[in-house]
Amino acid sequence: MAERNLYLHEVIDIVGEGAMRYMAHTVGFNADAAADRGLELVGTWYTMGSTGRWPQVVNLWECVDGWAGWRRLMEATNLRRTQNPELVEWWQEALKTRTGGFDRLLGAAPGCPSLAELGARGVSGSVFVHEISTVRPGAAPDYLAAVRETRAPLLADHGHTLVGLYEALLSDVEVVTIWATDPAGHEALMRAADSGTDERIARWHEEARAAGRTRWREELMTPHPDAPLSRGDSL
Repeated sequence: MAERNLYLHEVIDIVGEGAMRYMAHTVGFNADAAADRGLELVGTWYTMGSTGRWPQVVNLWECVDGWAGWRRLMEATNLRRTQNPELVEWWQEALKTRTGGFDRLLGAAPGCPSLAELGARGVSGSVFVHEISTVRPGAAPDYLAAVRETRAPLLADHGHTLVGLYEALLSDVEVVTIWATDPAGHEALMRAADSGTDERIARWHEEARAAGRTRWREELMTPHPDAPLSRGDSL
C-alpha cells in the first residue's frame, strides 16, 4: 500500500503590515537546503481580515518523500537546528514580520490531489476558501469522504476547485480543506446559499453533521502573486 502524502500546515501571526513581506520571504525559502529536501511549497496566503483572524498568514507545504521526508524535516529543523545556518538565517529574517503561530501535521485523505497533480491540471485561484473544522473523535475519514463525494461536485458548480482534503494527524478531531476560486465564484456560492436557490447546500450541511462534523469554520485567503496556484494579481 502506497504511503499517502503528508503536509505541514502553518498559521502565522504577523506583525503589523508584514504579511506580503513574510509571504515573499516564504516564496524565496530554499527548502532543499534548510529543510533537507523535506518540503515543497503548496501555497502561502494572507487571511482576508473581513472573514477571519488578522493579520495572519497561512502556509501549506507538501512533505517530499512522505514519512522519510518528515523525518528529514524533523532532524534538519529541530534536532540539528544549531548546525543549520540556512534555516537560522531564514528564521532571523522571518522574526521581523512574525511573532509565532500554530502548526499541524496533515495527512491527505483519499481523493486529495498532490502538488504535482494540481500543477498538471492548471489549478489556480485568486481567492481560496480555507476550512478548519472539528469532527467527532475518529470521524475525520468519514467526513472527508462526504466532502469528496458530495461537496466537491456542489462547489465545482459554483466555480470552486478542490486543492486539499486533509486530516490532522496529531489530533483525532480536526480536518482541513482548501478550495481555489475567484471573487465571482465566491459571490455565486454565497448568493445561492443565502437565497436558497441551490437546495444541495442546505442538504450538504445535514450530510456533514451525519458524517461526524460537529463544528465548521471557513475563511477566505489571498495568495502571494508569485506563490504556486496563484493567478498573480488578476481576479
